[in-house]
Order: sequence, then C-alpha cells, then structure tokens
Amino acid sequence: MDPVDQLTMAVQAAQALRTAKNPEEVLAGAYSVIEKPVPADAGEPMAVRIARLMAWAGEHRRELLDFLEQHARGPFLNRLPGGWGESEKDEAERHEDPEAASLLERVESDEAKGRDMFADTFPPFSVAGRRIEGTFGGRTLIERNGQRLTQEEAGEIQGGDGIYFEKEDLPVTVRGLIDYPLETPVLFTIEVGEEPWSLWDICCAFADQYAKIYETAERYGIWGHDITDLWIERLVYYPEQRLIYPFMGS
Repeated sequence: MDPVDQLTMAVQAAQALRTAKNPEEVLAGAYSVIEKPVPADAGEPMAVRIARLMAWAGEHRRELLDFLEQHARGPFLNRLPGGWGESEKDEAERHEDPEAASLLERVESDEAKGRDMFADTFPPFSVAGRRIEGTFGGRTLIERNGQRLTQEEAGEIQGGDGIYFEKEDLPVTVRGLIDYPLETPVLFTIEVGEEPWSLWDICCAFADQYAKIYETAERYGIWGHDITDLWIERLVYYPEQRLIYPFMGS
C-alpha cells in the first residue's frame, strides 16, 4: 500500500484509540488482530507507535480498524474535551491574552468594518493540506489609448495595451486573530511583506499558528475538531486594526 494511504489509515486508527478507555490496552490487543508480537515501544511517541501498527498490519488493516473502532467511545472522529484516553487528567493552564479577547469582541461587533480578502469564487484553504493560491492588495490597471482602465473595464487584453500594478500602501506587518475551535482566542504577528500580499503565505501563517496551538490543545480549550477538519473559507482584513481574521469551516 502507498505510504500516504497507510498514514491516512493511521489517522483513523489514532482517532479511534484516542477515545478508548485504556488506549495502551487496546493498542496491545490490536497486535493480536494483525497476528504480530507486541513491540517494546512503550517509550516512543504514540504517533510513531500507531504508524508502526498500521505499517505492520498488511492485509489485516481493515480488521484492525474494525477492532479499534469497536473500542472507541462517542464521536471518535472529532476531538473530545477529555484529551487522549483517560491518561491525561491534568488540564494545562490557559493564558488568555486580554488584547486578543478585546479584538475578538471588536471584529464580531456590527460596527467593525472589514474587507473580504477572498473573491466570491475563491476556494477555502485547508489548514492541514495547505492548498490555495491568490493575492490581495493593490490592483492591476490596463493603459489603452492614453486611458487607465481596471481589468473589468478593459475586458480582454488588446494589442498595444500596457499593464501596470497600482499599490494602495498596505502595511508589511499585520496581526492574525484565531478563535475557532478555541475557547481562548489567540493573537499573533504576520509578516505579509509588500503588496500584493500572497494569500498562500497568509494562510500558511495561520496554518503554522494552528499547528503550534494544537501541540498544546488543552491550553486553548480545543475540542470538536482535529486540525485536519479545518478550512479557511474567508479572510477579512480590518485596516483600522491592521488585523486579519479568518472565517473557519470544518
């Protein structure tokens, strides 16, 4: 089987194991299903151990997943508030940034004025897969017969047309605000550079921040969704606050 497919199935195995009453016991029992001896890997990261289990499963992968799902509890495809199994009983201390909370209240108010950074037909951005393209800021002008026209006004490019890019003096540094699926909002800095801003780079900046947040998910009160569930469906830029806020889907 292709390694990518193996790892995709390993994600399913991990999601089922996460909600098991005793993940270690279920993991050990899984090796009897695939007819392999239990390796002495208790000291290794759980992600590595699950990937090894799936790699060794061979033709028994479907049976293995059925076994793990039988021991899962609740909606195991979503992140639950209790952490990994029942072994993680201590909640990490949460540190709320007062400014992040204040800005979140601001962008959620009716008075906030923001500009939609995604075009109407622009696709959402996958936080885990990091797929998107496009730019924001400035505009392209067409010079034709001494007149400067927008792309909409000019229509198709004609012979003799000149093409120019007009900047709008956007900042080179902004901040990003994340609140989904978090109980504690997070504010961080994004180096967007000179315009036009790369939407790919901006979305990747959000993806990087999500990756950091999910390393200590309990600290931010995350539950209900894994990082692989998340998509950036819209980005809105608030010029007064020099702030970018994503509208997330899952």
